[in-house]
Amino acid sequence: GTTYNIILDSSLEKLDLSKSIDSIFNVINYSMSTYSESSIISDVNKNIKTPVDEHFIKVFNKSKEVWEESDGYFDPTVGILVNAYGFGPIVLSDNLDNKSIESLKYLVGFERVLLNNTNEVVKENKDIFIDFNSIAKGYSVDLIGEFLNQKQINNYLIEVGGEILAKGINKRTKSIWTLGIQDPLNQDKYIQTVELNNKAMATSGNYRKYRLDPETGERYVHTINPITGLTSKNNTLSVSVISKDCTTSDAWATALLSLDLNRGRAIIDQKESLEALWILSDKDKVEIIKSKNWDKLSN
Repeated sequence: GTTYNIILDSSLEKLDLSKSIDSIFNVINYSMSTYSESSIISDVNKNIKTPVDEHFIKVFNKSKEVWEESDGYFDPTVGILVNAYGFGPIVLSDNLDNKSIESLKYLVGFERVLLNNTNEVVKENKDIFIDFNSIAKGYSVDLIGEFLNQKQINNYLIEVGGEILAKGINKRTKSIWTLGIQDPLNQDKYIQTVELNNKAMATSGNYRKYRLDPETGERYVHTINPITGLTSKNNTLSVSVISKDCTTSDAWATALLSLDLNRGRAIIDQKESLEALWILSDKDKVEIIKSKNWDKLSN
C-alpha cells in the first residue's frame, strides 16, 4: 500500500528491471503482508504453529534483536493494538477505552513468540497478532539492493515508502546521494539534508498517520507504545535512523518514536554503526536533536 522509486545510472535506462522488482515485492507480500489473506503472516496470525519462509525468518530474527536492544519498545506483537486503534487490516472496535486496551495487552509481548529449529513460528496464544509493517519495507529495500548488486549495478538509490538505501554516487551530480528530511510542520520544505555514503535511512513520524475518535474527537497517532498499550503522546514528531542496512534503520526508527528521547539517545550513542535524528515539536516551532555521530556517519 505504498509507492517506490529506484534511480539508476542513466546508462542503464534501457535495462528493464520492472518485472524483477515487481516479483520481489510479490515475494515480500506473500511472506509478510497482513493485508493479504493468503500470506504466510496471515496464517501465522490464525494459528498456534506455522511454517515460515526464509524472508519471514530473517525479519523475525532482526525483530527479536531490536526488541531486546530497545527494551521491548520495538515489538511486532503490538499488531493486536494496531488493529484496535484502526491502523491495521482488521478494525476491532470504534470505541476504544482503557478497559479495552488492558484486555488486549496480555496478547502483546514478543517473548510469547518463538521460532523453533524446524522453521516454525510458535505462539503462546492463538490470538497473538504479528505485524511486520514497521520493518518489512526496510527489508524489501535491502532485498532490492541485493538484486541490483547481483546485476553489478554500483550506483543507485532505492526508496520504498520513504525508506532509503543509497549506494555509490548520483551520476547526475557526480557526488554522494544527498537527501532531504521533511519538515513535519511544513511538508513542502526540507528541514535537514543528509549525505548517504553507502548507507540506509528510514524515517518514522506521527504527523501523517492518525485517526480521530468519532465520539470523543481524540487524536490517535499510528505509533503505539507496546509497553503501555497507548499511542505515543510525547513531543517527538519524527525520527530518522541511519545504518548500514534499511531493515535495521526501519525497526529502530519505530522503536525510537516510542522511547523517551533521553533513553533512546543513550541507546543509540552506544552503537557505533547506528545514528539518529529526532525532530521535536516546540509550540509552533521544531527542534532538531542528533545522536553524537550523526554528522560523521551520514557524510
